[in-house]
Amino acid sequence: MLIKKQKMKQKKANSRLCSVIKITRLPESKRSNSPFESDVIIKLLPNSKHSQQEIAGFVLIVLIVSVIGVVFLSIAFGKPETSKQTSVEVSNLLIASMYYTTDCAVNYIPQYRDVQDLIKECYNDKIGNYRECLGGEKVCKALEKNLKNILDKSLMVGEGSANKAYKLDIYFTVDSSDQSASSTREDILSLENGKFKNCTAVVGGSNPVPVGSFGFGKIETELLVCKS
Repeated sequence: MLIKKQKMKQKKANSRLCSVIKITRLPESKRSNSPFESDVIIKLLPNSKHSQQEIAGFVLIVLIVSVIGVVFLSIAFGKPETSKQTSVEVSNLLIASMYYTTDCAVNYIPQYRDVQDLIKECYNDKIGNYRECLGGEKVCKALEKNLKNILDKSLMVGEGSANKAYKLDIYFTVDSSDQSASSTREDILSLENGKFKNCTAVVGGSNPVPVGSFGFGKIETELLVCKS
């Protein structure tokens, strides 16, 4: 009797499973909308599909949180400082500008000084040897005006330009081999145009100016350009 009952139960279970399989295989238009059949399908289908959906949802949440975290950190810490790169183009511009003839004559006309001579005249003025152009303009002021004119026309700084800003530093530095010297740097002229902000790159170049009688040191010129 016990064996017969077990066989009867097995047949009923198989019959119900076959009914579910037939229902799921039927086209949607021929399927029954019976609540009983729907309940049977839900109970008999395996739970693996639901588990996979839960795992996929969890992974998606983790990815979203990770992306938000990366964005937050990038905003909090800001962009890294743009590294400076040596540019042959900037160096050549700086070298060529040294031989540009200015509108300043110190001794007599028409002995107009070029930029590198005017730099030395400006340094002499800084250390107390007062110098001015024959027209009455101070040599440092004439140097600044002429260099600004050269760089503005050559680099064409602006929002719509490839160059956003530039900065020029001219200074006298003591030769490192001279141990008796107490000062290492004396600023002669600093000139800039635009703002060094959000540069895609910062390129630059340098050029020494022959000082002649200033045998214990040298004059350096450095130009940096902010690229947009």
